[in-house]
Amino acid sequence: RRIQKQQAPTLGIVRLDYNYPPSAGDVDYPGSFDYDVIYRVVPGLTFEMAQSGKMTYKVQAEFEASIKWLESKNVSGITGDCGFMMAF
Repeated sequence: RRIQKQQAPTLGIVRLDYNYPPSAGDVDYPGSFDYDVIYRVVPGLTFEMAQSGKMTYKVQAEFEASIKWLESKNVSGITGDCGFMMAF
């Protein structure tokens, strides 16, 4: 039996400060999931910064604020839209 979308957990996704047209199946494409997804862009967090594994103090504060914002939305889990975020 498949659960209804409203009964499913909600995923929070931290996004790089980058816009592109995501394709179906991409983490940034809302239709890729059978449940609700809430996105939050971290201002100033570029791909290059994520790749380096080092944030400025300002971006770190924005990153932490983004996590807290997603938590305030009662998401069930939080992930990032870039594998290089594993350093954070």
